[in-house]
Amino acid sequence: MTPTPAEAVIATLTKQRATQRKRRATKTTTRRTQRNTLKNIENEPPPPPPPIGSSSVGSGVLIMTPDQIAEAYAKALEEAEKGDNIDDDSEFDDGSGSVGGSLRRRFSLLSLLSALEAIRDGILRVIGTVLKKILRLDMHGGNTGNNINFVEGLIDFIAGSLGGAAQVYVSQPLDTVKVKLQTFPESYKGMWDCFVKTYQKDGFMRGLYAGSVPAVFANVAENSVLFAAYGGCQKFVSFMVGKEASTELSTVENACAGSLAACFSTLTLCPTELIKCKLQALREMKNLVEPSGSSDLRTPWTLTRYIWRTEGIRGFYRGLSSTFMREMPGYFFFFGSYEGTRELLRKETQTKDEIGPLRTMIAGAFGGVCLWTSTFPADVIKSRIQVKNLNQSMFTVGADIVRREGVLALYRGLLPSVLRTIPATATLFVVYEYTKRALHGTL
Repeated sequence: MTPTPAEAVIATLTKQRATQRKRRATKTTTRRTQRNTLKNIENEPPPPPPPIGSSSVGSGVLIMTPDQIAEAYAKALEEAEKGDNIDDDSEFDDGSGSVGGSLRRRFSLLSLLSALEAIRDGILRVIGTVLKKILRLDMHGGNTGNNINFVEGLIDFIAGSLGGAAQVYVSQPLDTVKVKLQTFPESYKGMWDCFVKTYQKDGFMRGLYAGSVPAVFANVAENSVLFAAYGGCQKFVSFMVGKEASTELSTVENACAGSLAACFSTLTLCPTELIKCKLQALREMKNLVEPSGSSDLRTPWTLTRYIWRTEGIRGFYRGLSSTFMREMPGYFFFFGSYEGTRELLRKETQTKDEIGPLRTMIAGAFGGVCLWTSTFPADVIKSRIQVKNLNQSMFTVGADIVRREGVLALYRGLLPSVLRTIPATATLFVVYEYTKRALHGTL
């Protein structure tokens, strides 16, 4: 049957449409294939580097010595082992997320440490820039631009401040126990009884860490001035004995420099030490202040205002003579034993500054023990005078303590003091020495 002209036209159009559909489908398939190929190329890892020791990389020539080849080979093995460890972790991950969580925690800790290191490095750069500018200033006339002694004193000041602040937060609870046992021995059976009762009655911050704010100010003020003066007194002693550098001083000469430095630090220490001791023994001394104000003397500021209103400037320097008697001989033994221990712990090929943090902490702890065991009676007398507002001389107060309570009363609270001073002075000296080294490294 012959198709009509209309049917022939319809059949032709149908074939053309079918052909166009096939072409469109082919083009779509081609585009999809091209996109997938591009994605696969993007996701593919970069080609591996040429074998170690090969003679060419691209169009350049790689020249490696045998030592460099061995170093690169060891590094490649180490990276391969790290990759194997990560693969093993992923294989043993049971879907609970424990391994992944552990890795995430590890990475977050590393990130935190990296951030802290970046902050530390940034602070050191800023301080280093300031110190370099001070070093180049013309402070003495004559366009010398050489202020090395001032900059070294400033470095000792900063390092001592940081060491003093770190010392407080390590040792404050046992320092509170020491003050309570020194001033109100009849209230407690011993160190542990005092520690437990203080915690039960007043808690951690208001009890064991009472007076920590003035303690920070006291230690920062004392240690910043002490170590800055210590560096200057070392130079003075070196001049007096005819030595060129302070590193050449003997143990006894360093001890004399420390004793001289204590004269300067005592003047800054006495007022803040008085506030600290009163806050630490606040509950026990509630009957020694006027009843209307006893409940308000819980902060350093209110207690300072109360002393200023009732006693004036002399009230802040109560116990100054006993503080001098404690500090000057105490720091003779403190710095003498510290420098002597560092000398004993160093190897023949080392200087005292190269003995490492652990030995520095041991030397600092030994210095602290020598300080407190040699001066503890003077510290007991000082605490009694400051906390109980006594107007008698230190010799009168000491004789009264011996007559009423016996000689051992002058050593009451020694155990918590020794236990406190071991980590405290270890922290103080390691922070001081390494801060000083880091600051010197910025110049």
